[in-house]
Amino acid sequence: MFHSQHELLARRHRARLVRRRVTVIIGLGILLCGYAMLAVSPDTPSEWVLIRVVTGFGFLFVGFAIAVLPMLSRLTGGDD
Repeated sequence: MFHSQHELLARRHRARLVRRRVTVIIGLGILLCGYAMLAVSPDTPSEWVLIRVVTGFGFLFVGFAIAVLPMLSRLTGGDD
């Protein structure tokens, strides 16, 4: 009985770790998209520059919230 409970806990722990890693990878991908949106060429029409900058900062904010904040929380002991 104890052995099956231990296996169940180990499986849940592995699934949690995989979920965290996938979340961090998705967040980092969104961060990279934000940086790519902020890379505006000098010949870009001015009406598109504002749209790209706003979108880029939105991606940076969301990517930071998804990827970096959970890592900081785990490092500071907020998420055990």
